[in-house]
Amino acid sequence: GCSASAAAQHTRRPSACRQLIALPAALFDGLSRLENFDVSNNQLIALPAALFDGLPRLESFDVSNNQLIALPPKLFAGLPLEWLSLNGNGLTNLPPGLFEGVTELEALDLSDNPGAPFALTLELVASPATDSSPGDSAAVVAEVASGVPFDVQSGVSAAGGALSASTTLIEAGQIRGGLLSVAPQGDGPVTVELEAVSGVLKEWRCDNIYTREVALGQRCYRGVRTAAGAPLVLYGLADRKLAPEGAVKFHLASAFPNLAEGASYAVELSNPVAVEATVREGLLIVSATNGGETEVAVTATGADGRRETRRFTVTAEQPVANSLWGGWRSALLRPPPAAGGDGS
Repeated sequence: GCSASAAAQHTRRPSACRQLIALPAALFDGLSRLENFDVSNNQLIALPAALFDGLPRLESFDVSNNQLIALPPKLFAGLPLEWLSLNGNGLTNLPPGLFEGVTELEALDLSDNPGAPFALTLELVASPATDSSPGDSAAVVAEVASGVPFDVQSGVSAAGGALSASTTLIEAGQIRGGLLSVAPQGDGPVTVELEAVSGVLKEWRCDNIYTREVALGQRCYRGVRTAAGAPLVLYGLADRKLAPEGAVKFHLASAFPNLAEGASYAVELSNPVAVEATVREGLLIVSATNGGETEVAVTATGADGRRETRRFTVTAEQPVANSLWGGWRSALLRPPPAAGGDGS
């Protein structure tokens, strides 16, 4: 018969087990020397969170062509994986810490999933100490919630301030890069932005990923891409223009330095059709939805009950599809020219 324990005894391509629907959490008890595990072409819909506990030597894992719709956070954390295939499943996103501690990955396939290519998005995060008035240095860091399976580097710029470095690097297996110091220049807001994100995304001999013939020193990654997150604005709320589907983040503690720590925030939009605004983990995130202009009013309430309200304007560019439809709609609704007229 076909069982998960039988599959665990095989190397990377067992032929007997193709009907598995679940794997027990204690599957690998007593198999601490296991290096390769293949459960591809089965009917698995989930993997236990502690599946790989006690496997210090696991180098390859193939769970391609199953029915997985989600993965547990930190599933592969700390494993010495060199070869990993999750293609052909139903995955829509990557969980936090998935690649944390995975430093040796040479071949990764996440293609043929609904969420592919999965974005490894670098997001700028302000240090918790960044709550003082302009004039004092702040600290920011770039991070990718899932961790990165290869080195990712990005340029960094700061409008209205000076940075301690012009690039940031998140090394393979890490979630965040090094701290960047931001020194304000003047009394206005400082906008920190990532640019030109790059990663080691070589497609060399990817056709041979399943025969593990990727040459030494060459790496192959499928179904992932790198991306830059929204700009981060420190020390103020400033008027912004957003591209279609664009976004911007405002660090609220540094925007309201006169209020005690632990302030709460409320947001009102004069035109909620143009943008969406949410407050999460001390950040005001404004995202373009449709074209238009809106006034954003942010009210901060301190722990002592004091309140401050600040307003600024966000202008969102018209999405391309909406612009085209608007043009066609205007043409369709335009009245026909009068008889005998020249049509002008």
